[in-house]
Amino acid sequence: MNKESYSKLALNAMHRASKKAAEKAARLDLSIPVWKDGKIIFVKATEKLQKLRITS
Repeated sequence: MNKESYSKLALNAMHRASKKAAEKAARLDLSIPVWKDGKIIFVKATEKLQKLRITS
């Protein structure tokens, strides 16, 4: 495998982990931190999960 394929595998793994974390936070009705416009804001996990499903 070359370096590019390793980086794609790692990026895909991070996306899967992010989605799992959002799903668990949504079940527990929690907010999650998101980097937006140069600062960290907290959004409801259900909102983030909907955005992840739309873009996937």
